[in-house]
Amino acid sequence: MNISANTESIFIRAWDRLINYRELLTENHAVIGYSGGKDSTLLLNFYSYLFQYKLIPEPLIYHLDHSIRDNAEQESLLTIFLDTNFIFKTFIKKKIFRR
Repeated sequence: MNISANTESIFIRAWDRLINYRELLTENHAVIGYSGGKDSTLLLNFYSYLFQYKLIPEPLIYHLDHSIRDNAEQESLLTIFLDTNFIFKTFIKKKIFRR
């Protein structure tokens, strides 16, 4: 995982502030809704940092396909991005069919 020293410092401070939730975080798998946007990517980086240092169990990465448009190419790019940048292996895709 390649993060800057500044980002690592922010992650350390965030972990320090989560002291009241550490038991919840360390004893349960988180489910992260991943869209590929900046906010979910930052959250995924934070969880990757925590998992890498063995502070939490591996989270489940969840992507929801609303079937509003054909997004096969986007999903392919998301999968490549996740495989390239993260060590998580649990990626779940849920598809909702429109009628």
